[in-house]
Amino acid sequence: MNRDPERSRGRGLGLGRRQFLALTGAVGVSSLAGCADRVLGSNRETIDGDALAELVAGDAPMVPKTVPVDIEASFVDEQRAAAKSKLDDVPGPFDEEQIPNGVIRERLNGEYDAARESVRAVSDAETPYERLGHATRARTSAHEVLTAWRAIESEATVADLREAQSAVRDQADAFTSRWSYVGDGPVRAAVVHAEIEREIRGVRNWLSFRERALDHASRNVLDFADLAVDVERARVDVAVASYLYDRFRESLAAERNRRERFESTRETLRDRLGRRSESLPAETDDPTSLVDREIDETVGVVALGDLLRDAQWRIEDVDGGDAPHLASAAVDAAATFTYVRAFERLRERIEGGDDVAVGTAEDVAALRSEAIDAIAAARDAEAGGLVAEATLPQFAREIQWTDDRFERSSGAVAVSSIRWDAAKYVVVAETCRAVPTASADVVAVLRGESDA
Repeated sequence: MNRDPERSRGRGLGLGRRQFLALTGAVGVSSLAGCADRVLGSNRETIDGDALAELVAGDAPMVPKTVPVDIEASFVDEQRAAAKSKLDDVPGPFDEEQIPNGVIRERLNGEYDAARESVRAVSDAETPYERLGHATRARTSAHEVLTAWRAIESEATVADLREAQSAVRDQADAFTSRWSYVGDGPVRAAVVHAEIEREIRGVRNWLSFRERALDHASRNVLDFADLAVDVERARVDVAVASYLYDRFRESLAAERNRRERFESTRETLRDRLGRRSESLPAETDDPTSLVDREIDETVGVVALGDLLRDAQWRIEDVDGGDAPHLASAAVDAAATFTYVRAFERLRERIEGGDDVAVGTAEDVAALRSEAIDAIAAARDAEAGGLVAEATLPQFAREIQWTDDRFERSSGAVAVSSIRWDAAKYVVVAETCRAVPTASADVVAVLRGESDA
C-alpha cells in the first residue's frame, strides 16, 4: 500500500528538443525568453495565466483505487491506531530545543505533519482500499518520526534495525511459502494476485539495503530514519499481502490453481504486444515526424510523442523485472495496450486534420473538459470489468497533477511554455478512452475466450 518502488525507476534519455523546452519552462519564461524565441522561432504568443488558474479551480475527477477483496474496517483501523500510537510517543511537532539541528527538525516535522494528515484522510477516502492506503502511509510516516526521535534519544540502535530487517524478511518468507495462485474466476484472481505480487515486490525492495547503508545509519539520524521506515514499509506490505490473500481465500466457493491460466495469458499477451510493437515507429525527439502531414509541434503532437514513449517503454519492460510478476503481467498488459491504442487513435486524429492545438485559455479548458468526459465514459463503460477498474485510476489521476501545475499560473504565460502541460490533458483523454477496450481484450484472454 506504499508507493510502488518500481515507479521510481528512470530511463536514460538524451536532452532532446522536448527536454530542452521543458527545462526552459522550468527555469522561467523571463530568464530564457530570448534564447527560447531564437530556438523556436516563437512569436511570443501568450495566454492569461490567471485564466488558466481559474479554469482548474474546480475539483478534478478522481477514480478511486479498488481491489476486489472485502477489506474490513477493523483492519484499516488497526493501521490507523498504530500510526496514532507512534505519534503519541513523540513530543512533536519538535522545537529548536528538542532538535537543535534545523535540517533534521524540518524533516521530522514534515513527516509528523504528513502522518497526521494521512490519519485525517482515512475517513474521507472513497473506497476501503484507499482508506487502507492512507492508514498505512500514516503508519510508516509516524514510524519514521518515532525511530528517528528514539535514535536522537539513544533509545534505538543499528543493531535494532538489523534485527528488524531480519525479522521482516522471515515474515515475508513465511507468507510466500504458503501463498499460491488460487482463485475461482481467473479475472478476479489475476487482479487480486497482481496486488499481492506488488506488495511482495515492495517488501523485497524495501529490505534490499546492504550492510554499508547500516554503517552510514550509525552516524546520521536521517540515514537511520530512512532505513527504519523502509523496514516498516516492508512490514506493512507483508501484513497487507497476507491480509488480502486470506480474505480472498475466505471468499472463494472453491479454490482452483490459476497458475497455468496466468502463464498461458502472459505468453499470449506477450506475443500480441510483440506484433503490435512492430507497427510502432521508433521514439524520436521530433514528434512531428510521427504523423504523415506537415504540422507544427502542437499540444496534440507533443501528446503523441508522450504516448509513444510510454508505450515503447512498457513494451521493453514487458517481463516486469524480478518475480513475482505472473498475475501482474495481465494487468500490466492492459495498461500497455492502452498506451498503444491511444497512440494509434491520436495519430489518426491528427492525420485526419485535427491539430489539437491551443492558443487561448479556452482551448486549454476544452482539452480539460474532453479529458473529464473521457474519464466519466470509461468509468461508466462495462467493457473490461475488474481489469479496467484496476487500470483506469493510473491514467485518470494525471489530470489532477496537471491541474496542480496550471493552478500556479499567473500573468502572461507563453503558449510554448504551457504546451507540455496541456498535452497531459490530451494523454488523459486518449488513454481513458482506450482503457475499456484494451482491458476487455485482456479479460478475454484470461477467460480463454481469445488465445490467438
